[in-house]
Amino acid sequence: MPPSTTSIDDPHHRRTLTTPAVRGTTVAGALALVVTLLAPSSAWADTPADDPAESGGQTAEELEWQEITFGQSTDLDFSSNVMPEKVGVNHADPDEPGTIDGEVFMESRGGKLAPGHDGLTFYHVTLDPNEHNFVLEAEVTVHQLGPETGASPNGQEGAGLMVRDLNGGPRQDPMLEGFEEVPAASNYASSTVLRQGPVGMTRTGVTEPWGTVGSERRATNLGGHGLTIDEPVTMRLERTDDSFVMSTTSTHLDEPETHTHELDGADWVQDIEPDLMTVGFFASRNVAVTFSGASLTLSDADTQPRPEQPEPVTPVSFDLRAPEHSGSTSYPFAASAGHPGTVDVAVDGETVISGEPITAEDELTAQLDLPEGTSTVSSTYHPAEGPDLTPITRSVEVTVREFHDAPLMVSPDGTPDGEGTEQSPLDVHTAVQHVLPGQTVELLEGEYQPESTISLSPAYSGTVEEPKTLTAAEGAQVIVDGRSALQQIIRLDADHWVVSDLELTRSAGNGLRSSGSHNVVDSMIFSHNGNSGFQLSGGGAPEDWPAENLIVDSEAHDNRDPADINADGFAAKLGVGPGNVFRGNVAHHNIDDGWDLYNRTNEGPNFPITMEGNIAHHNGQLSDGYNAGSGIGTGFKVGGEGLPVDHVLTGNLAYANNLDGFSDNFNPGRLTLTNNTAVDNVRYNYIFRTNPYFEPEDQGIFRSNLSVHSGGDGRADQIAGDVDSSNVLFDGSRSQAEGGKRLVLPRDLVSIVPPGEYERDEDGSLIWGDFAKPTFRSILVDGGDDGGPIGAVEPAPHPGGRG
Repeated sequence: MPPSTTSIDDPHHRRTLTTPAVRGTTVAGALALVVTLLAPSSAWADTPADDPAESGGQTAEELEWQEITFGQSTDLDFSSNVMPEKVGVNHADPDEPGTIDGEVFMESRGGKLAPGHDGLTFYHVTLDPNEHNFVLEAEVTVHQLGPETGASPNGQEGAGLMVRDLNGGPRQDPMLEGFEEVPAASNYASSTVLRQGPVGMTRTGVTEPWGTVGSERRATNLGGHGLTIDEPVTMRLERTDDSFVMSTTSTHLDEPETHTHELDGADWVQDIEPDLMTVGFFASRNVAVTFSGASLTLSDADTQPRPEQPEPVTPVSFDLRAPEHSGSTSYPFAASAGHPGTVDVAVDGETVISGEPITAEDELTAQLDLPEGTSTVSSTYHPAEGPDLTPITRSVEVTVREFHDAPLMVSPDGTPDGEGTEQSPLDVHTAVQHVLPGQTVELLEGEYQPESTISLSPAYSGTVEEPKTLTAAEGAQVIVDGRSALQQIIRLDADHWVVSDLELTRSAGNGLRSSGSHNVVDSMIFSHNGNSGFQLSGGGAPEDWPAENLIVDSEAHDNRDPADINADGFAAKLGVGPGNVFRGNVAHHNIDDGWDLYNRTNEGPNFPITMEGNIAHHNGQLSDGYNAGSGIGTGFKVGGEGLPVDHVLTGNLAYANNLDGFSDNFNPGRLTLTNNTAVDNVRYNYIFRTNPYFEPEDQGIFRSNLSVHSGGDGRADQIAGDVDSSNVLFDGSRSQAEGGKRLVLPRDLVSIVPPGEYERDEDGSLIWGDFAKPTFRSILVDGGDDGGPIGAVEPAPHPGGRG
C-alpha cells in the first residue's frame, strides 16, 4: 500500500454476474466465430511468448513487454477529429523495446474509453492471476489529451496503468475498405488520467469479450487537482489477494498528496479467462503520454474469491405524480409505491381518501376536488411489506387556475397573469402548466426566448382519449430561441402530447429531448442546436423507455456540438422503447449523422424503430460548407456496439452524405430494408458488415433497394444478410441486380441533380420531385419484389396516363 492514503468516494463495489443469450448462436459458437473471423486464438491471449504457462516462475525483469492496438475506433483510417497526418497513429515507442527501461512514449489517435467496451493501444505483459500479484508504478506525463483539431474532448480520451481480463484481437492491417474494428470488452482496474484529471477507473460485470448488458464502469476522482499537461504524476496499480488498489501521487504540488481507490475482488480479471490477466500502460483517443521510471514487482498470489453479492432488496419507496399546477378544480392525483400497502390523501389537512390499497405493479390514480388558488395535497403511504414499515408522507403545493375552454394563447411578451386570450396572452411556461387534456396551447407569431427549458414533465401528461397540444397559431411562424443557454428548449417527458409547427433553434444541447410515450412531434424544425436537433432517449429499466411515439414531417439541419462529432439531425438512442416511428422527415447538414439509433452494450439494446419515407442528405457538414469533406456524417446509422436490434427501414432516401448512406454501425440484428434509395454518398451507399460474433444468415433482409453512383465510380456496396435479385446495388463501376444484368443508367432516372431543398404540400407531406425518380420506361418501375418498384422515389407516370 502507498505510505499515505486518502479514501475517495465509495471505494468498494461488487456485482453478481449473469451471461446473456447470444442472438443466432450459442456462447461457445460465438466465441469460436470470433476466433475464426476476427483473430487467431492467440490474439485474445496475446502471443505465445506471453503465455503464463511458459512464463511461470519468471521474474518481472524476464517478461517481454509487447504492444497491441485493438477495439472500436482504432482502425487504420479512423479520422474523427484526428489531424490528417496522424490518422492511424496508435503506437508505443519504448526506449528499450520489450522492456520498460527508460521511457515509454505512447500516442493513440483512435480508440475510445466507452462504458461497455474499449479501443486502445496497450503496452503490456501477460500474467497468470492464479500465480501472481503485482505492483506496477510509473511517472505519467500527459503531453496532450483531446483533439488537436480545435474540437472539444468528448470523454473517450485517457491514458494510464491498467490490468485487464483479456485484450481484443489486434487491429486488422490491411482491413477491408470501409470496415471497422468491432467492440472489445473486459473487466479492468486502472489508474487513469481523463480530461478531469487522475481517476481510479474500473469496469466489472463483463462475461463476454464483445461486452455484457449490465456491466458497470466507474471513475472515482483521485485528488481533484484536475488535468496537468507536461507535469509528471506518480501512478500506481496493485493487485493483492482480495482487491485492486489504484493510487495517484501529485508530485507537482509543494506537499505531494497520495489518493487511493480500491476495488474489492482480485478475481474480477478472471471472469472471462480464469488463467489470464494483461497488465501495462495504455493510451486511447487523441492522447500523447510518456511513462518513465516504471517498475513492475511480482509476488505470489493466494487469490480469494470475492464474496457473493446478496440479492438486491427493493427499498421502500413512495412517489407522487401530482402536478404543482392545474387548469381545473378537478385535480389529477397519482402515486406509486415499491411495495404493497395503503394510502391516505388529504387536502389542506382534511382527509379525502383513506386506506386506499396500492401495489408495486399499479399506479394509484384519483381525481381530487380542489378550490381555486393554492392548496396543499399530502399523501401518506403505509407499507404492508418491505424492509422498513415506517409510513412515508409526501406533499405538494398546488395552484389551481381555471381558464376558458378555447385554446390558451401565448405570445413572446405574454405574462403569468395573462388571461390566455389573444388580447391578454400568457407566457409559455404558465400555459403548458395549466392546459387541460384535450386543450391546446397556441403560440402567436414571433420569436420566443424563454428563460428556462419548456418542461413537460410526466405529471402534466394528457390522456389516451384527450392528448394535450402545443403548437403555433394558425398561419403563425414561431421560432423558439435557446440563446445557446438552454440545455434543451423543450423537454417532453410527459405522455400523450402533440407538439407541432415550431422551430427550435440555438439550444446548448437538444432542440427537443423526449423520454415520454404516445406523443406526436409534427412539422417541427430543429436548427443550429448544440447537440442533436431531436433526441428520443430513456432511463431506468427498459419497460420505462419511451414508446409509441410518432415523429412526422419535420426537419433537422445545422445542428453542431462543440466536439463536432455528436450532433445528429434526429437521434433515437440510449434507451428507446417499442413502437417508435419516424415518417416523412428530412435531416440535412448536421455535423454528425442524419439519424443515429445508437445503443450501448452495458445498457442493452433499443427496441426496433420504424423509419418510413425519410430523407437524409449532406450530413457531416453544415450548410455554410463547414466540415465539408470530413470523415463523418452518415444518412441513416441504425445501430451501435454489436447489439442486435431489428429496425425496419422502408422508402428512405440518402444522398451526398459525407460518409455512408445507410450503415448498420455494428448492428447484427435482423434489419429489414425495403425500397430504400442511396445516391452518391461519399464512402458507401450501403454498408452492412459481417460481424464476427454472429452468423450472416441471422442478419438483415434486403428487398427492392437501389444504389446509384452517378459518376460511375464509387465503393461497391457491402451487405451481409439476405439479399435477393430485387435489389439494384453498386458493384464499384455500375448499378446492377444479382447476376450481372445492368439496370441503371442516367436515362433510368428523371434527374440525378440533387435538389437544394424539399417542399411540402398543404398537409405537410414531402414533395419528392424528380431527383432519383425512375423514368416510366425503366426496369426500376416493376423490377422489384413482387413486381413492385425499386427504390424510395415513386416512378414517373406514363405520359399517356397508362399504368
